Amino acid sequence: MKIYSSLYALALLLPALSLSSSAQTESPTLRSLATPLGFTIGAGDLDYPPATLSDSTYTSLVAAQYNDVEPGNSMKMAALEPEQGTFDFSGGDAVAAFAQGHGQTVTATAPIWDGNATDYGTGNPAWLMNGGLTSVQLQTILQTYITTVMQHYRTDYPGVITNWAVVSEASHLCGVLCTTMGNDSSGYPAYIALAYSYARAADPSAKLCYDDWGGEGSGSTSDWIYGLVTYLKGRGLIDCVGMEGQWEGSGGVANIPSTSSIVTNINRLGALGVTTYFSQVEIGVASSNGTTADNAADLTTQSNAFGSLLQACLSTAACKGFYTWNVTDKYAFCWQSGWCAPLPFDVNETPKPAYSALQSALTNASRSGPPAPTNLTGSVVR
Repeated sequence: MKIYSSLYALALLLPALSLSSSAQTESPTLRSLATPLGFTIGAGDLDYPPATLSDSTYTSLVAAQYNDVEPGNSMKMAALEPEQGTFDFSGGDAVAAFAQGHGQTVTATAPIWDGNATDYGTGNPAWLMNGGLTSVQLQTILQTYITTVMQHYRTDYPGVITNWAVVSEASHLCGVLCTTMGNDSSGYPAYIALAYSYARAADPSAKLCYDDWGGEGSGSTSDWIYGLVTYLKGRGLIDCVGMEGQWEGSGGVANIPSTSSIVTNINRLGALGVTTYFSQVEIGVASSNGTTADNAADLTTQSNAFGSLLQACLSTAACKGFYTWNVTDKYAFCWQSGWCAPLPFDVNETPKPAYSALQSALTNASRSGPPAPTNLTGSVVR
C-alpha cells in the first residue's frame, strides 16, 4: 500500500493575511457571532476549484468569517485512493492544514459518494467502478479505505476533523457498492451500515454524519433518510445529519420547502438523538451571465430566504450548524444555465444582502436566544 501526503499543505499553516476588503472587515463577523453560541458557521466546497486555496482574498475571507470548513472533492474516494492500494492525501491535507492553521475544524464530505459514471455525480474511482469486484472484495476494500483515511487524519491532524459525513446522497445514487453488495436486513444498501461501522472503529471520537439533498422538509426523501437514521442510530453508528439545501437551480427560492416542514423534520430527527445541520446551502437567482443577479429585487428575496433558513435552524435544539456551498459567487457551483449568484458574497467577495441576513439571525440569537422561525417572506411562523 502506497501513501502520499502533502508537503505543500504546510504552506497553508500561515496566519490569516491582512484583511483589507469590506467583506473581511465587516464587523461583527459570522464567526464571532456563531462561536459563542456553540454554533457552527461553515464554508463548504473550500478547495474547488483547487485554485481557491491560492486566492489570498478568498482564504482570508474564509478564515475571518467561518469556524468550520468542508472540502469539495478532495475527501472523496476518487481523490483519496485513485489507484487501488495507493492513497493520495495531498488535497485533503491541504484542507486540514488550512483549518488547523486558522483555528477551524473540518467536516469531511464525503468519503463515500456511490454514483455510477452515468449519474449526476460519483466519488468512486474508475478502478472501483470497472473492476468487476465481488461483494466480498468490495467489503474488504471499503474497510481498508475508511480505516486508512480516518486513521491518517486522526494521527496527522488530531482534533481537526470533528465530523465525517461518511456517506452522501445514497437516497439518489446506487453505484457499484449499492448494486453489487445489495441490501441488508434493514432494506437499505448494505454498504452503508458497514461503512459507518468501519468509521466508528477507525475513530471513535469523531461524529459520524449522513448527508443528502431533497430531504430538508417533508416528503419521500426525508422519510427515506429518517428510516436510515433510525436504523443506524439503533446500532450506535450515527450522530448527525446534513441537509444540503442546494436550491441554486431554476426557481431558486420557489424550490425551498415551507419553514414549518423544515422545522418539523429537524425536530423529528432530533428526537432520534442526532443533531442536524444545513450542509451545502445555495439559493440561486436569475442570472444571465452566470455571476450576478439580473434583478436587484431578487437579492432581497434571496436574503429573506437565507435569513429564514438560519432562523429555522437556530429555533430548534437539534440544528447545530449552517454551511454554504462555497461562500462567494466567484466560485459558485451552478449547474443550470440562467440561474446562479447563490451565495452570501458576490464575485468581488463583497457582502450581499444575504450576508446581512445571516449576520442578523446570529446577532438576534446571541442577544435573546434562538429567534422564532420565519417564512421566506420574513413573517414569523406561528
